[in-house]
Amino acid sequence: MKSNFNSSPNFQVLARSLFAAVAVFALSTTHTFADVVQATYTTGAEVPVRSDGFTATGKSVKLTLNYAPTKGTQLMVVQNTGSGLIRGTFSNLAQGQTVTLHYRGATYQFVAHYYGGSGRDLVLLWTNSKQSLPGATLNKLDNQLVLSVKQSRGDPPFDKPTTLRPEVYKYRGRVLVEIEGSLTREMSDQIASLGGQVVKGWGTATNFRVWVPVAQLETLAGRADVTLISPARPSVTKRSTR
Repeated sequence: MKSNFNSSPNFQVLARSLFAAVAVFALSTTHTFADVVQATYTTGAEVPVRSDGFTATGKSVKLTLNYAPTKGTQLMVVQNTGSGLIRGTFSNLAQGQTVTLHYRGATYQFVAHYYGGSGRDLVLLWTNSKQSLPGATLNKLDNQLVLSVKQSRGDPPFDKPTTLRPEVYKYRGRVLVEIEGSLTREMSDQIASLGGQVVKGWGTATNFRVWVPVAQLETLAGRADVTLISPARPSVTKRSTR
């Protein structure tokens, strides 16, 4: 009987090896080109990425400003023409994150919104300078809490209708936050005087939760014994170890 070379064991092993090598090369080539998205703005009308469905997970974005934008500007990063939402977020650009862009010595700030445009696009929304909040205070507040403060003040981008919402948990005018600092009697008394409340039975003396009015976040962040304030979610999984 005449042997069939294509069905021989040696040929099958060689074919599988070649196929695997080609697949690895193709994947690594695709990853190399898709790893960093370049978004350069010269007029503000640019659409760096237009895609029927887009996956941001595993990618980063490089933002470059080559003109002076005016107040209220919105910069499109990803125009998602598909019916679904953008999958994941860029590794260096989270939802609600404030980004600082520079042009000819001037500084411009925007907020990343993955549900902007048609509701499925990633856009950068104009916001007022971070310097509207004291620098020392700003460094202690999470991005989402900074957004909450700006929303309470009606600062851009909340000076007009927007679908952007801070990712925080609110109830009856207060926001639930987690504080890294020193929970002393004096701090507890001040929190109460500000209209807030320490969540009893949760956390430790250096990491605890508080209900506090958004307008009082700056006051708490201004304390020397507070290191960081971030949004929290209701939870019963972590109890006091004191």
